[in-house]
Amino acid sequence: MFNCKKTAAFIAGLILCASSAASPLVSFAAIDGASVEADDGTEITTAAAEEDYKTSGDFKYSLTSEGNICIEDCTSTAESLVIPDTLEGKKVTELGKNALGKDHENNPYTSVTIPASIEYISADNPFMYCTKLKEIKVDSGNTEYTSEDGVLYTKDKKTLICYPWCKEGDSFTIPEEVTTLGFASFYSAKLTTLNFPTTLEMIGAFAFGDMIYLKSVDLSKTAIKAIPNYAFSNCSTMENIIFPDTLEAIGGGAFSSCSLIKDITLPESLLSIGQYAFVDTGLDTIVIPDSVQEIGYSAFGYRSSEYGGIIPMNDFTLVGKIGGAAYKYSTDSDSDYDYKNNFTFLTREEYTQEKELLSLETVNSGDYTYAIKNNTTLLISCRAADKTITVPSEIDGNTITVVYPGCFTPCQAEEIILPDTVTEIRESAFLQCPELKTLVIPESVKKIGQAAFAECAKLETIEFKGAETIAEAVFSGCGALKKVTAAGCLKNWDDDEPFVYCPLLEEINIGEGDGNYSSNDGILYSKDKSSLLCYPANKSGDSFTVPDSVKEIGISAFLNNKNIKSVKMSKVEKILAYAFEGCTNLSSVEVSENLNTIDSDAFYNCTSLKSLRLYENLKTIGTCAFGYCKDHSSDAETDTDTDTDSEEDSETGKDLLVAGFKLYAPEGSKAYEYAKDNGIEVIANTTEILGKNIDTRFLYAIIGIIGAAILTVLGILIGKGVKKKKAAADKAKRKEKAAELRSKKQEEEAADEDADEDDEEYEDDDEEEVSDED
Repeated sequence: MFNCKKTAAFIAGLILCASSAASPLVSFAAIDGASVEADDGTEITTAAAEEDYKTSGDFKYSLTSEGNICIEDCTSTAESLVIPDTLEGKKVTELGKNALGKDHENNPYTSVTIPASIEYISADNPFMYCTKLKEIKVDSGNTEYTSEDGVLYTKDKKTLICYPWCKEGDSFTIPEEVTTLGFASFYSAKLTTLNFPTTLEMIGAFAFGDMIYLKSVDLSKTAIKAIPNYAFSNCSTMENIIFPDTLEAIGGGAFSSCSLIKDITLPESLLSIGQYAFVDTGLDTIVIPDSVQEIGYSAFGYRSSEYGGIIPMNDFTLVGKIGGAAYKYSTDSDSDYDYKNNFTFLTREEYTQEKELLSLETVNSGDYTYAIKNNTTLLISCRAADKTITVPSEIDGNTITVVYPGCFTPCQAEEIILPDTVTEIRESAFLQCPELKTLVIPESVKKIGQAAFAECAKLETIEFKGAETIAEAVFSGCGALKKVTAAGCLKNWDDDEPFVYCPLLEEINIGEGDGNYSSNDGILYSKDKSSLLCYPANKSGDSFTVPDSVKEIGISAFLNNKNIKSVKMSKVEKILAYAFEGCTNLSSVEVSENLNTIDSDAFYNCTSLKSLRLYENLKTIGTCAFGYCKDHSSDAETDTDTDTDSEEDSETGKDLLVAGFKLYAPEGSKAYEYAKDNGIEVIANTTEILGKNIDTRFLYAIIGIIGAAILTVLGILIGKGVKKKKAAADKAKRKEKAAELRSKKQEEEAADEDADEDDEEYEDDDEEEVSDED
């Protein structure tokens, strides 16, 4: 919504309303002595107080800061006016806003000549009141301005200042070197055709205002980024305008009172549309590009009232994207100014289908209506009242291939069987079939349109046997849906959260094939199982371990699952927005140390989750990512509390911290800082052991004590070992010494024995000798 001051909106409305009774130029005039800014950024300074003017002949003037003369008014009645180069002996260097007179109803000048002395001409365009002007001449010696064929330019011809009201000719081509068109530069010119140069970049306010003969405008080759306030206002015969693809802004009242404009195409580059931009045009429908971010008060769908002011049109349609600027504007309101829109809104697809339907020649045949377009038979509607409807493959010899939007709305059948000749089911084809319970889509159907089965409140099971593309919101409002089956050829599901409105969904099954999706145990994954896309809201089981292949938990993947209590994610790196929102029984979550992203509201309203451990690698954390829940009491208080400080305070009051929630994270980490900034209790220096959070300082102390004890025991054991070794060594030495002693003794004993034997032998020998002697 256009975010502007309400007072400014009110004043702009008064200006627009006054334009029917007086020239927009009069109503746009600023208070004397004030300074305003034109749309091109040029400062427009109005004249000083009239009592300060001096008079010399037909001219009133003021003195510039340099002591030169600025002509402020002229009362000459001559048709050809020559501006003097001096007055009262002083050099005339400037022309003020009203230099050529204020009475535009009786301005006599058909020709004006500018002397060489003029250095500045008011950006307010003093020629805009010259209603009979045919030409403007400039002395060749002027260094700031020049004229060509009666048209006034700056000397370099980059700015066209004024094309005279009554210049002869009905066609004009703006020179190629011109980049800027000044304020009211073509105001009320009698042209029917105007050609624009590729060099054009800027247009002043009221540049083409009141050009009542101008039929069409083609700006497509220009480089214009903005069409300023009232630029084409009251171009009452203009039927068509083509915008450039550089256009970003359309100003307030830019095309007001262009009553013959009945169809326009806004460029995809457009960002904003000002207040009253298309009031009193012939438009009854407008397609707003997705790029548009702001639409001002009463920009579309309003006309002048015979009682004054403007009133909304009864039948006006805006086309755009859901949630976009067109969608918001269609119901925009402001109670302070009794401003409330109630316009029809259509998506582009709906609008296209509506236009197509109007162009079709339909045929009624039995329970069906069909049409043929480009040799394709479209099933437009079904009037059958049976509980089971079997759609024929042919009607009147024509093969049915397309199911048209709204074809079965609001059919009362419990089952509808389509023929295998159908290849496409378009937007909202089965919208609001209140009794439909089961549906099998034939293999021949390759494309499913937006909201095709939306608000089928009793639909429980559906099977896509051959769908390759499924649009967004196909199951919106399907509160009873339990089972979805699709063939493996499914390549595109144009919806990040297709099952967000299916609280009873139990399983999703994808067959084998070359598509981009897969499933396991009723859970939807990407083909390679790197992304978990949907864990059904009513899937049984209170614990789940995410497969190691999964690196990303998708948007709203576990949304509102009331059964799940415990989730382990050992390899997950990203948890996207709303992934676990509303899992009110989830009490235990284990994440990977590689987790780097937790998007907004990922664990919002997980009221049983009282703690969460996060790690250093987490770098991105969205708003209310964890630790927050919905404050339902604020909804009731809103109606009674009239003393709120602001709308912003009211919004922030709806989010509460989960009672008792604690975050465990390394000190200084992103998670730690996030918790501190949001008032979440955070505990650092802990680790988890056997499901318990242990203070790492205590743990280190215990480890130190245990280590010391172990060292002591080791020391004792080692000491004993050394003592044993020494004792063994001593014993071995003693044994060795004893052995040596025994050996020595044995040797001595042996020696003694040998000696004894020798003595005995010696005695024997002596005895023998004695015997021989005898």
